[in-house]
Amino acid sequence: MKKNLKKQLFICLLYIIISLALGALASIWIKLSIFTITAIIYGIMLIFMIPSDVFFSSTLDYNTKSINPSYQHEKPDFIGGTKQQLLHFAVVSLGLVVCLLLLLIK
Repeated sequence: MKKNLKKQLFICLLYIIISLALGALASIWIKLSIFTITAIIYGIMLIFMIPSDVFFSSTLDYNTKSINPSYQHEKPDFIGGTKQQLLHFAVVSLGLVVCLLLLLIK
């Protein structure tokens, strides 16, 4: 259990460190604020982290039912992925909010 927790904390830390490092390198090259570039990186990451079943499950169910009326969809335990995916999504969301707040303060 502790090994898995350490691994998840390390991954969350990597989300923060790599985004800041890429933002710092890009800010030197593009001549923008580090927080602007990092906020863009976090925004792109959030787009790719949104679970696909959140927006498309009802459309897919409708299309499947129209082809096969006897189809019974299995209900997932919860929509949105595993707890680790939700934790990573929360860390990236928090990073985006912090970057945007620092941009407003600056």
